[in-house]
Amino acid sequence: MYEDLQNWDIRFEEIIAFRESAKSTLVMLGLPIWAIISNKAKFPVLVSDTGTQAKQHIYNLKNELENNQKLIRDWGPFQGQEEWTSSNIVLTEYEARIVARSTGQKVRGLRHKQYRPDLGIFDDLENIQSIRTKEQRDKNERWLFDEAIPGLDDKAKKIIIGNLLHTDSLMMRIKQQIVTNQRDGILREYPIVSGEDILWKAKYPNLEAIEEKKRSVRNPSGNPWRTWNREYLLKIVPEEEQGVKEEWIKYYDELPLTSLSREATGVDLAISKKDTADYTTMVSGKLYEVNGEQKLFIMPNPVNERLTGFETTERARNVSKALGNGGFTEMWVEDVAYQKMQIEAMTKIGIPTTAVKVTTDKRSRLSMSASYIQSGKVVFASKGCEDLINQILGFGVEAHDDLVDAFTLLVNKIFGTQFNIRFV
Repeated sequence: MYEDLQNWDIRFEEIIAFRESAKSTLVMLGLPIWAIISNKAKFPVLVSDTGTQAKQHIYNLKNELENNQKLIRDWGPFQGQEEWTSSNIVLTEYEARIVARSTGQKVRGLRHKQYRPDLGIFDDLENIQSIRTKEQRDKNERWLFDEAIPGLDDKAKKIIIGNLLHTDSLMMRIKQQIVTNQRDGILREYPIVSGEDILWKAKYPNLEAIEEKKRSVRNPSGNPWRTWNREYLLKIVPEEEQGVKEEWIKYYDELPLTSLSREATGVDLAISKKDTADYTTMVSGKLYEVNGEQKLFIMPNPVNERLTGFETTERARNVSKALGNGGFTEMWVEDVAYQKMQIEAMTKIGIPTTAVKVTTDKRSRLSMSASYIQSGKVVFASKGCEDLINQILGFGVEAHDDLVDAFTLLVNKIFGTQFNIRFV
């Protein structure tokens, strides 16, 4: 790993490595010192999840610079330098500075003499709590790419370190961006073992040692191997209460050329634009007969916005006609008292709108839909359904589940009624 990091021609790297692999020691301790004494960097910035972690990294660096006799003999002395604080080290002999920050802190505008930060190391920016909702995951990504990285020098080397804590975590998003060539960079993954190939044989000389380590992290309750799979094998582990599993999700790139049976949209209304309000959502689907079986194709880019009543009516008109290539298609809306006026407004402009009585709770409705997802009777557009899928997979954890409401209304209604013709 360390030799890989010394290639300064690679400007963006993501490192996913097993717990206790010494990745933080190598990257947060060894690399900044090596970069400075090798004249590769003048102003490293180290970023961690919390202020306490950031200060710990600076403490470790100070200890190394003050007490590593071989390092002092060859490249020091470093003791007694000015401006050594809990978050800042200045190495006068090298005209260099090391600064530590925590997630969310300001990085823009940092300078050391004529230098902007030319090495940015971001270590474990996420934790289990900070990835539980999409809003928080979006916030983490915005801070990294809108605030932190733009604060670095244009030619700075950037290294992101962490584990895959969620299917939509920041680390997973970056991984997908690199794999699909949406972002230039190198992805490095280091599981503790792959098949019979052990990564760190000096510490784990054989598979028996690996099994011993595996048993030591086993949690007898719940999913006993959750920590092992996530932290050591670098595998995404679903929540205990997860109703739909990621491996059940199936995708399509193009709609089939076979017989079209039905087109409809499930609608979950929320007549408010307040920041704390729920979202109005509209999830559309086309039902085809494929190899003698009815299969529902979920359309991309479902509506997921805070809308006024008038905006909802207009958006519903556009969605209904777009699904039918210019002709109105069905819309199913949960029959709730305060939504009757909105349903009447949609019907008045020609949308074939049906109020649907819902007698079960949200989790039960998703559970009924789950069987159709698992069997492949419901498939999703390969692009444009990301928010919907995140809400389905993270149901009960995500801050909002309005897309799930519209989705389950569509799925359970379309598979629970007789097929009829499209309204035009």
